[in-house]
Amino acid sequence: MKISPFTLVLLIIALVVTIASYREAGHGETDLLYVIPLKGNISGGIADFIQRAIAEAEERQAEAILLELKTLGGYADSMTEIGDTISKAKIPVDVFIEGRAISAGAYIALSANRIIMSPEAVLGASQPLVADGTPAPEKTMAAFRKMFRAVAEARAQKSGIELDPKLAEAMVDPTIEVEGVVAEGELLALTAQEAVTHGYADLIADNLNEAILKLGYEQLTQVTVQQTPVESLVRFLTDPVISPLLLTVGFTALIIEVFTAGFGVAGIIGILSLFLFFGARLFSGLAGMEVVFLFFLGLIMLVLEAFFIPGFGFAGIIGLIAMGGSIILSYATSGQGIASLGIALSWSLFIVSLVFQYLKGSSFLDRIVLKMAAEKEQGYSAVPTYEQYLGQVGVVVHPLRPSGVIELPDGKRLDVVSEGAYVQVGKKVKVIVVEGRRILVRVEE
Repeated sequence: MKISPFTLVLLIIALVVTIASYREAGHGETDLLYVIPLKGNISGGIADFIQRAIAEAEERQAEAILLELKTLGGYADSMTEIGDTISKAKIPVDVFIEGRAISAGAYIALSANRIIMSPEAVLGASQPLVADGTPAPEKTMAAFRKMFRAVAEARAQKSGIELDPKLAEAMVDPTIEVEGVVAEGELLALTAQEAVTHGYADLIADNLNEAILKLGYEQLTQVTVQQTPVESLVRFLTDPVISPLLLTVGFTALIIEVFTAGFGVAGIIGILSLFLFFGARLFSGLAGMEVVFLFFLGLIMLVLEAFFIPGFGFAGIIGLIAMGGSIILSYATSGQGIASLGIALSWSLFIVSLVFQYLKGSSFLDRIVLKMAAEKEQGYSAVPTYEQYLGQVGVVVHPLRPSGVIELPDGKRLDVVSEGAYVQVGKKVKVIVVEGRRILVRVEE
């Protein structure tokens, strides 16, 4: 095969560009400081963002990572996931606490290499709570005490500083007293100066730029990592407040759709809300495809129960269990899932009741709900009527065993039932009873 001169020139250009690009990538800038903002509620979405940002810094062989932290806390599972990511990072991760590192934020900060706090910052107050805001059971409390103690001891070991790990436990459990620091019955929260005094912080800086100077990173090229639009959306949708809200909107809209004619806006809103709920949890890693499959299996069972199986029985119960189970399984703990499901169902029922009560006297309800009754006295019938054939005589064209077909004098054919005996083709029979679709005939002698 001959290669034209033009094609050969293109091949040479392609080779030169490829080699130059790889050389540039190999000698890329490595004197980088990765600044990762972590602000707001700690959720599955933010955990994924932190993992991605640290992985990118490691891939580009950055010199250091600085986490800009400002949070009041969030989910425990996301907290531990971020803490583990920081602890296992190949590059030292420092933390600048801007204002507060409360609850889960304290654990994340203590997982870091060095801690720098703004003058007004607070670190601690990390008592675990259940969904209704009450303190977690003793079993959970004990686990959190050990987790905070362990992360404090690890900080002391890798930093070579002296600190009392009991202070970390006092951040979790108000029953722990440390003389001269915190009294029994109070949760420990350290100011910036107190944290430095007790070894729980290394430096105090007025702002991020001053923190970078005090850490000795001023010569590094600063790279600030931002969440992608998808990460921001996932973080928003997995927020502890937004998730139950999505369920509430989804359940409410689907319930309204069931009671309205046709398929309209309510059904679309319901499906979209549930799609966003499960989609966000899939992207954040909180749920797998099996959870989504379980939910839609439950939905299918309910549809079968509603439209194809009379009454409400086994299929309906299985459908409700599957849908509820899928929602609970999409959370890190069953407690979170049950609480979120309970919130969504209770508010959905309230809103549906309120909506129909408000619309009861409204003309808008007439356009979405079928109120007219097709009554028999007005000539309506759900099935064809056969009373006009009562007393007529026909000929059997398909043997009655005891059901079969007869043909009337006008050529009309009817599905009929004999009184119980076999009737052969050609026999004459008379219609003696009509009950809805059931037509009873008797042999004419």
